[in-house]
Amino acid sequence: MKQKRVLLFTGNGKGKSTASFGMLARALGHGMNARVIQFVKAQEGVGEVLFFTRFDNVTWDHYGKGFLPSDPSSPMMEAHRQAAKTGYEEALAALRSEEYDFVLLDEVCFALSQNLIPVEPLVEAILKAPDGKIIVLTGRNAPQELIDVADTVTEMRMVKHGYEQGLPSQAGVEE
Repeated sequence: MKQKRVLLFTGNGKGKSTASFGMLARALGHGMNARVIQFVKAQEGVGEVLFFTRFDNVTWDHYGKGFLPSDPSSPMMEAHRQAAKTGYEEALAALRSEEYDFVLLDEVCFALSQNLIPVEPLVEAILKAPDGKIIVLTGRNAPQELIDVADTVTEMRMVKHGYEQGLPSQAGVEE
């Protein structure tokens, strides 16, 4: 019998989402049905979306409005909260669903750290998810509750980043 797996990629370094998309590729190679829910991010024309949405067994949705305002009291925060709330409801449903073998919640940790969504219902849904489901969580500032429930946690640490050297994003690296 297959076990439920919970993997968490966190930290300030680059590669959290990239690692999770590598896992998605592996899952698709095994013919699994996948659900990808992205929080905070709003770029629909990025490489991973362009590639993975070509597969019939991938359901992919964005529930973000892009970069958050630096002022948490900004009126724009309500749009971010509403988008995250809608994505959160979809995430909880995907975790309960027998339809998906692989569920990727990209940037969910960041959404949690910004108080856009609560952690307790997510932990409960992960614990109650069916055996055999692979759950992958990404984002900076992972709460201890998710670290505790995950069986594998990787913290990405930035040593050096091209942005610091003035290198812009480009297709195949950041887009």
